[in-house]
Amino acid sequence: MDADRIVADRLAAGESPAAAARAARLGYRVQKWSGNDLVFRPPGSVQALWALGSPPVRQLVEDIHTRIIGEVLAEAETEHLWVRVGADSLVQRAHPGLIAARFRHYENRDGQPLLHDHVVLSVKVRRLDGEWGTLHTRSFLEYAVALSELYNQRLMEEICRAFDLATVPRYPTAGQRPVMELAGIPEKLIDWAATRNKATMQRLAELVDQYQKRTRQPLTTKIRRRMMARASHETRPAKKTSRPLPALRARWRGGAVALVGEEVVDNLLRLARLAAAAIRTTVRTVVDVAAAALEITAIVSVHHGGRFRHRHLLAEARRYLTRTLHGHPAPPHTDTTITAAAIRDHCIPGHPPNPDKPIPLANRTFTPAWAPQSPRSSTTPAAHRIHHRARAEAARRTALARAEAQQRPPVRQQEHTPQAAPQQPPLPGPAQAPCGRSQ
Repeated sequence: MDADRIVADRLAAGESPAAAARAARLGYRVQKWSGNDLVFRPPGSVQALWALGSPPVRQLVEDIHTRIIGEVLAEAETEHLWVRVGADSLVQRAHPGLIAARFRHYENRDGQPLLHDHVVLSVKVRRLDGEWGTLHTRSFLEYAVALSELYNQRLMEEICRAFDLATVPRYPTAGQRPVMELAGIPEKLIDWAATRNKATMQRLAELVDQYQKRTRQPLTTKIRRRMMARASHETRPAKKTSRPLPALRARWRGGAVALVGEEVVDNLLRLARLAAAAIRTTVRTVVDVAAAALEITAIVSVHHGGRFRHRHLLAEARRYLTRTLHGHPAPPHTDTTITAAAIRDHCIPGHPPNPDKPIPLANRTFTPAWAPQSPRSSTTPAAHRIHHRARAEAARRTALARAEAQQRPPVRQQEHTPQAAPQQPPLPGPAQAPCGRSQ
């Protein structure tokens, strides 16, 4: 659904420009949300290893990718399926099981390597009484970030186990959360494949500058998320004719060799193993559940304004495991154990409990137990220390984002259309930077 076409059709029908613009915005939202399309894609370092590795390496990466998608969908269909029932539209748990279609792409719209699978879900699910009902998509999509973090965690664990690798944090965007990448993969190769992300971030910077000059207001997470969707849509080039994977791999190799040299490309896996060998000697493989529960509560309370839900804690627990274990596999159900400990020891319900009408765990809101208004505010030094450390980290990232905005050149006033090819910025030099539905 093309926004320019909608505007042209509405203007031809005699509508005002404002009404035509509203129709175009509505059409974009309908296009974006009418289907449950989950996209699974590995982080950039895994993309580089898959695109430039030998055929056995490529096949093993694809096999792991496919298997982890199955694990994530298995959790989704057993834990996060809800359906509305009856005249009162009561939300009840649906019978486990999903109807889905999965298809795979090997490149982005710029022709660069991007292994990713689309999983399109049917909204029809079975109720517990055996009848068919409609999936409560809002409850399902609220856990999309937690499912994305599960995919990131399990994929990196299996990749590191299969190839004897380790992970390191990377910070591609100042002020944002880190992602985990494979150690030893040159950042030039990660950035080389991320052409769509670079175009999106360039347009996002322009939108942020325009918003702050117009409103003089700080940028909230919600507004930034909307601007990110708009930037991605406006910089999306037209689809190109698909090519066979062997032809794509030959072209990718030529581009990578021109960028980092043939010796680096031929020894990519060996370089990653050498970097991993040094990291694994310093990694603690035992998870301290109590410390993890305290830390994820502090981080979530800072990044979500002091009010959060179960899904936020669950996603942060999975980020914590990915970040602290550096690719070492966590024991089964460690993420849910940490989340339960966080709710039990460091959270209080946002609403008083009502025995006559219990609220499902997914819908409950929480506040940190050390908040000033909490009836059982924690006074332990460890709680306050981690809380203040999380606040300091948030302030540091905000300062980095502001410094980057001040160093940015003036915004160019130009039109962006959904089909316009983005202007690609030059490749940045090596720098420390992170990796992840979801988000």
